[in-house]
Amino acid sequence: MFGEKIRRTIAFAGLALLAALPAAAAPYRVIRENTQNISVLIGDLAHTKTVVQDGSKAINRFTMHRLRRTGLPSRGAILLMPALGNNFNGYLTSEDGDPGKSFAAYFARIGYDVWGYSPRETGIATGQCSGALDCSEALNWSLQTVVDDAAYIRGQIRAVYGPRDPVIGGLSMGAASALAVVNARPNDYAGVLAWDGSVRTANPVFQANAQTFCAQFNGLVAAGSAVDDQSLPFVKLVAQLAQTAPNDPFVIPVPSIPPGLTNKQVLVLLLATPNPIAPSPRPGFFSAAGDVLSGQFFFSDTARLTANIASFNDVTANRTTRDLYCSLSGAEAAYNSNLANFTKPMLIIKAGQGFGQIMDELQGFTGGPSILQQMNNFGHIDHFGTPNHHALLEIPISVWLSGVL
Repeated sequence: MFGEKIRRTIAFAGLALLAALPAAAAPYRVIRENTQNISVLIGDLAHTKTVVQDGSKAINRFTMHRLRRTGLPSRGAILLMPALGNNFNGYLTSEDGDPGKSFAAYFARIGYDVWGYSPRETGIATGQCSGALDCSEALNWSLQTVVDDAAYIRGQIRAVYGPRDPVIGGLSMGAASALAVVNARPNDYAGVLAWDGSVRTANPVFQANAQTFCAQFNGLVAAGSAVDDQSLPFVKLVAQLAQTAPNDPFVIPVPSIPPGLTNKQVLVLLLATPNPIAPSPRPGFFSAAGDVLSGQFFFSDTARLTANIASFNDVTANRTTRDLYCSLSGAEAAYNSNLANFTKPMLIIKAGQGFGQIMDELQGFTGGPSILQQMNNFGHIDHFGTPNHHALLEIPISVWLSGVL
């Protein structure tokens, strides 16, 4: 980062510094930074991880990521926001464990400067918040916290690129938080990648569905329950069992899971059955299409799905989840009321069995041109999980980026 700044002219550096002042004025400070190289077919990718502290309490910290190809000029910057319960590592997974073949690496390899965000929950293990770690601060971790952290990262991108705006986006909550970011700062980004996630719907059925969860998480926050540290560790355990012993019987007693299923069948059950509990932005939502009895996914490769699930955080902040559902329900307007003032391009990736028709609506909520890519039979994460992901995901995004950046 610093070498690139030094190579700029003094006049340009001065302008970049002035532009970055609002973000620098926040109580953020860098705790540590390190860079690791990732080998690819030709050359290396440099992955820089910067841990950023907000204020005096150690729990209030997040990680800023930057992944770029060394020795090549940049085609522009992309800021990837993580899915709910995930972190930037979710974009670094591949079926064979090689980060050089990951979603984020695909764009870094072809010359984009990929920035990323791992939220404050990252690194907190299940059980810690009920033990020695004071997680009461997590009651304040809202969608606004994500917006503020993204503003800090935007300031660092500005210090490198000056007036050249980046694209922001991500999967699921990554798309929702990207929309919340441009809702707050509609002139700061060149475009949005809305990959099966949103913060707004006008459909009364979907609003009512979201209102149920809005009320549920409002109750949890009001009762002082800062985090959920049970749901994701359970899904991670099931995914691990499905990977290491797929045909063994599932022996963990869970009332909602029928007896006699194998580990792989239970994973398919969790991901392919319409979910009556969160996350469920609309009735009928499921994560990956599949058949429980055969224990098979229709479109996704199990190794890709389990690798991504293994990267999940153990903890999600209940207030952030509350903000997502209350925004979708219409009860909260702070994160979606200004979307019409975002007039830059948007690429919408729709999984018909994921956010589904909510993604169709998104085209009418922003003020700029949009392109809709859709696979109507796909579950929420099937675009990521399919072995055909290059053709259905990375290549369409790269074509769109080349026109935006």
